[in-house]
Amino acid sequence: MFSKIRRQLTFLYSGFMVFFLLAFVGVIYIGLTWAVYSEEKQEMLLFAEEEAQEHSVILRHKELLQQMDEVENYRGGRMFFYAFDNDGNLVNSSKAYPEFQKAVREKIDEWNVEDGGVMITMAERNGSDAILMMSSLPIMLDEERLGKVYVGRDVTEFYKLLKNVFIAMVIISLLFLLFASGGGYMMAGRAIIPIKKSYERQREFVADASHELRTPLSIFMASVDVIQGDKASNMSPLVKQVISDMKDEIKKMSKIVGDMLTLARADDAAINIIKEKFSLKSVAEQVVRSLCLFANKKDIQLSIESQDDILIFADKERISQLLLILLDNAIKYTPAGGKVYVGIEASEKRNHGITLTVRDTGIGIPLAYQELIFERFYRVDKARSREVEGSGLGLPIAKWIVVAHGGDIKVSSSEGEGSTFTVILPPG
Repeated sequence: MFSKIRRQLTFLYSGFMVFFLLAFVGVIYIGLTWAVYSEEKQEMLLFAEEEAQEHSVILRHKELLQQMDEVENYRGGRMFFYAFDNDGNLVNSSKAYPEFQKAVREKIDEWNVEDGGVMITMAERNGSDAILMMSSLPIMLDEERLGKVYVGRDVTEFYKLLKNVFIAMVIISLLFLLFASGGGYMMAGRAIIPIKKSYERQREFVADASHELRTPLSIFMASVDVIQGDKASNMSPLVKQVISDMKDEIKKMSKIVGDMLTLARADDAAINIIKEKFSLKSVAEQVVRSLCLFANKKDIQLSIESQDDILIFADKERISQLLLILLDNAIKYTPAGGKVYVGIEASEKRNHGITLTVRDTGIGIPLAYQELIFERFYRVDKARSREVEGSGLGLPIAKWIVVAHGGDIKVSSSEGEGSTFTVILPPG
């Protein structure tokens, strides 16, 4: 139990650390990306302004174009520009890499970004993806518009660097998380030590108290029996009723003490599971017969359905106790006129186990409480808890019996429609 709690605490701490680390890495990556984007955008817009100013003079004095050896040229740099006049004619350029030129011209032809705005586009270079940042500005001379210049920049290396930084941060975070999880596991172990000691003291107290209470309870029961059997005593009806009620309460208390002692011994592994091969159907029929009177008093139909010759290798006494607990609960929480069904089925596939089903048409269990009913002393705080006798120890004992046999127990229920307890036991 404590190992499970320790793992859960470690997973909980690790989950918080994963969340905060992911948030930290995400914020840092977004911040760096925005900083790089802003810096690259500012540099590109400054470049665009310079080119717009330069080409305002060139387009005003077109004879300068005639002095240039070649209108279109390729400089092979990360920055490039294309200048157009008002008629859409290319008047000057410093082209992008040859691999980019087709993609860049296509973007210019379908340009829909406002002046001074930025576009991020993808292109292919040497068989790999490249990232281009592009913008445009009008070429103005005083108030006269002479044309438009498109500028761009290859920012692939910057984003590759960001990607490498992100990968490095993730790897470092994972390593940090690994060491932090190990430290968290150690700290969780230390945190559990006082809880474990307190639990062990409580368990020892329950075991000792249960053991010590058995003797006085037996004496009380024997004393009540002696008083009731004394023919010479002249007891009034009221006294007889009080003694009868006292006897019932002693029986209830004795059962609770016995259940507490069973669970305490189970925790200490002091109860041995003595396995033998027997007919599960035969044991189930015997338990059903013992509860028939109880079921008939409530006008509840109790039935059993089982395949013949289902043999199981288990502790016969404990399996009988398991059936008694499940059927007793089913009858208690089923209103008059209801039905309780017991089913036993062996899987056709070898070593797939034996399925034991107890189904009722009772008041049902709310979904929120279905995981809690196997906790000790837990009872759903509804009318059912006040009206039906019980200590909340039956189902925990049933679960211990199933787990001790290497099996599994589950419940499915709907309010007002009944409950179904399914037990899967290994064939042995």
